Amino acid sequence: MIGSHIVVVEDDPDTREEIGDCLRLDGFAVSLAASAEAMRKTVGERPADLLLIDLSLPGEDGLTMTKAIRRESDVAIIMVTGRNEEIDRVLGLELGADDYITKPFSTRELLARVRNVLRRTSGKQYPDHDRDTRAPSSLYQFEGWTLDADRYRLVGPDDAEHPITTAEFRLLHSFVESPNRVHSREYLLDRTHGTSWAGYDRSIDGLVSRLRKIFSSVEPEQNYIVTVRGTGYVFTPGVRVVEEES
Repeated sequence: MIGSHIVVVEDDPDTREEIGDCLRLDGFAVSLAASAEAMRKTVGERPADLLLIDLSLPGEDGLTMTKAIRRESDVAIIMVTGRNEEIDRVLGLELGADDYITKPFSTRELLARVRNVLRRTSGKQYPDHDRDTRAPSSLYQFEGWTLDADRYRLVGPDDAEHPITTAEFRLLHSFVESPNRVHSREYLLDRTHGTSWAGYDRSIDGLVSRLRKIFSSVEPEQNYIVTVRGTGYVFTPGVRVVEEES
């Protein structure tokens, strides 16, 4: 963990330097970037183990960056924000961020969150040069749909790819791994947001609603995700797991 390369993406120069100094004093290798473009140039020279991304960046903002990065890598991402609105934090986590920290924050809190996230994501970097050369992907097939577990892709019976956020993917992945089993909201929260998530359990209901909307866009009469009152959800289709050929 010590020596991990952290890229701080922050447009305010004083805040950027302050965060960088704090992390360096704790033994991390730190690069500073004022924009998404500068971040990509930095990781092109040395892959990052963790990205600290401010939400309110000029041009390509933090949420847009997070969504784009998650399509390519499972690298650790912590959002940094001065906003108080819960919706920004929830949306960032649903797009794939591992944690968030709200300005102003203490040195102790910053370092604790960084260490915690790095422990959970050890070995994952951005860019991930090995991503396209890994073992064959696991494909989960059900009712004409295919979920590609490595590429975060969902293809429907209409042979079209249906865009899916990281949180939606994690939820669907949890369902297809254990179909026809009741999953509590607490369990699904851990699978979609991680055990450090301090949100409310009804956020899962919103994710389920969005998955249902994706399915119903092709099959209006489908009822793949059944609510178990007071407990959670059951994914009802039969699921077949196949290995993608090289």
